[in-house]
Amino acid sequence: MIETALRPEPRVLRVEVPRKLRPLLDPHRYKGAYGGRGGAKSHFFAEQALVRGLRERTRIVCIREVQDSIRDSVRQLLIDKIGKLQLGAFYTPLESEIRGANGSLIIFKGMQSYNAETIKSLEAYDVAWVEEAQTLSQRSLDMLRPTIRKPGSELWFSWNPRYKTDPVDRFFRKDPPASAVSVLVNWRDNPWFPDVLRRDMERDFVVDVDKAEHVWNGAYGSSEGAILSRWVNEAEREGRINEVRFDHAGPPIEVSSDIGFRDTSSWWYWQRQLGGFSLLAYDGASGLDADDWIPRVQETIELITGSRTIGKIWLPHDAKTKTWQSKHPSVEKFLIAFGAEHVGIVAQSKKLDQIEAARTLIKRCEFNRERCDAGLDGLLAWEFEWNDDDNVFSREPLHNWASHPGDAFAYGCQVMEEHVPVKPEKSNVRSLAVGPQSTYTMDDAWRDHERHGERRARI
Repeated sequence: MIETALRPEPRVLRVEVPRKLRPLLDPHRYKGAYGGRGGAKSHFFAEQALVRGLRERTRIVCIREVQDSIRDSVRQLLIDKIGKLQLGAFYTPLESEIRGANGSLIIFKGMQSYNAETIKSLEAYDVAWVEEAQTLSQRSLDMLRPTIRKPGSELWFSWNPRYKTDPVDRFFRKDPPASAVSVLVNWRDNPWFPDVLRRDMERDFVVDVDKAEHVWNGAYGSSEGAILSRWVNEAEREGRINEVRFDHAGPPIEVSSDIGFRDTSSWWYWQRQLGGFSLLAYDGASGLDADDWIPRVQETIELITGSRTIGKIWLPHDAKTKTWQSKHPSVEKFLIAFGAEHVGIVAQSKKLDQIEAARTLIKRCEFNRERCDAGLDGLLAWEFEWNDDDNVFSREPLHNWASHPGDAFAYGCQVMEEHVPVKPEKSNVRSLAVGPQSTYTMDDAWRDHERHGERRARI
């Protein structure tokens, strides 16, 4: 309960606050409230903005990443709170701002309208409240933080968690500064949670528990176009994201990959199990060449198994042509490093078939929580691209950072589902498996290598 004396009226303003949000009443440079619907996050910050402007002359900017019109802002929520708290005599709502009788000012802005020069117009503000902060870009966060610089100034953030990789989540929940405080608040923490929302919530848990966990309980979720997040969350609920380790009595490690130079290269480390698969590690980075990845893969296998014994490295179908920075085909370098019997090429297939394989096999997968953490973040964020013209999601995944761990996992699912090792006939021909049926021989690889050499010589 907050009591603020109003002058000249001899009355007390009473603002009730959920107990869970009380830590945000104390002064802090950064304040965050995150969770699902019905937790009163936005209502709390709206009331606190009005209370602060009432107590002293305060400038507050209410921010969203994108604000195409004033209707996209929290202006109406603030106006509703002015009515509820009976502050109409003090606050005057205007078309694009709200003014207080003591000179307090509340404005509404979208961060994408700012650049390094125009953001300076906010330097005189005391509070920046970022609503729907899960959509705030790293660029916007980096611009906003040093801009709000007055002594005693604060930055408030309210959001429904989406991905662990979202900038606001990383800032508050991974490595927060000492001047930051954040609170997880959900419908259970709201003593005024309305019955109409309770009925909606209960129905959502019956219809789609994965979506309900995100919407109501603040679990990491995804967009409507998510590709695998439903099954990742299902694995979490079923205890298949755990401390699984390499089984020394089982088959050797296999590795599936999506490779690139300027883009991120991604690697999943698999072990086949009776009735399923263990994902023992994930690794991904950008800007590395085959000469960097080969020892890194070997070291990861040794970390997982205690030796460098490997079953097979599965490279994507374009590895025969992709050259990385060194101008050598990727497959050529891996053949030399690991040997043909330990290198395979994933058969070329349609993207939707790869996704279907991933959705089928992930139900039989368990993941090492610590070593697969970054890869699981990618699977949660992997999504189809939105088509603005047709107002629907396309049939192709969005090409961003998450597409690399997603593709690498899907390639692995494809070969785990399709490839059945066949005992080779006695022959002097060294071959490289390409999917379940065709081969790419070592002799072919060396002929390609010689042709590259001749071409470089002519150049």
